[in-house]
Amino acid sequence: MESCIPVFVDIRTEYLTTDESKIEEAITDKTTAILATQVFGNPCQIEEFQRKANNHNLKVIYDAAYCFGVVSKGKSLFEYGYMNTFRFHTNNIFHTGEGGARFCNDAELNHKFCSHNFGHNGLVNFLGVGINAKISELQAAMGLAVLPYMPDILSARKQTVDYYNKTIDFSKLGKLRIREGTDWNWSYSPVIFKSEDILLTKLESFKNEEINPRIYVYPSLYTLSYIKSPLLSISEEISSRILCLPLYGEYYESSVSQICEILNN
Repeated sequence: MESCIPVFVDIRTEYLTTDESKIEEAITDKTTAILATQVFGNPCQIEEFQRKANNHNLKVIYDAAYCFGVVSKGKSLFEYGYMNTFRFHTNNIFHTGEGGARFCNDAELNHKFCSHNFGHNGLVNFLGVGINAKISELQAAMGLAVLPYMPDILSARKQTVDYYNKTIDFSKLGKLRIREGTDWNWSYSPVIFKSEDILLTKLESFKNEEINPRIYVYPSLYTLSYIKSPLLSISEEISSRILCLPLYGEYYESSVSQICEILNN
């Protein structure tokens, strides 16, 4: 709709976030913003993103879909950048079934966003053409029902991730490195295999036990047929070797132990 053309850059192997050292070379006089994903709730190199944006008079927009409850250096991830988007889909830690939110540090733009709900500007005035941008009362009720349980949900997920980290043999697997200074939310527990063949073999073993981990970030976006992009070798390679292990709102040691046993076998 905005006639923008995405320009992709590769990722950091250990953090899985956009490689901040490669942003500069991708910026041209046509660049309008830097858009980055805080992958699995793991922050990008926020200070470097902002410095490069300031150097080129650009805004930083974060896809913070995974970031409920994540704190970086004492601040919510939603406080960084010019704008953040967050989703309430059912596979997120906090959800309303479907829907989302946005956080904006520009008061004028924030007002325009609010006015996009049918174009209203207050009770009787109109700002301009708007859209029906709201979740339903049923979805809001779902969110209010989930919210009081968030401390227990986060605690159980942490317990599961801690068990994975303690029990899985990571001499044979790679794992996500959480950036320093981050209070994480244990949103996902990805493991990275040495090859796609090993991943597919393990996936078959899981299916035989009716366990359903997920190949979550495949394929790498730049490989889609309608995208024109230079080679992003790290993104392409890791997307074929990464598997997200099951996480629950409650801690089930027997299930988690079985998952570790399959991985270590």
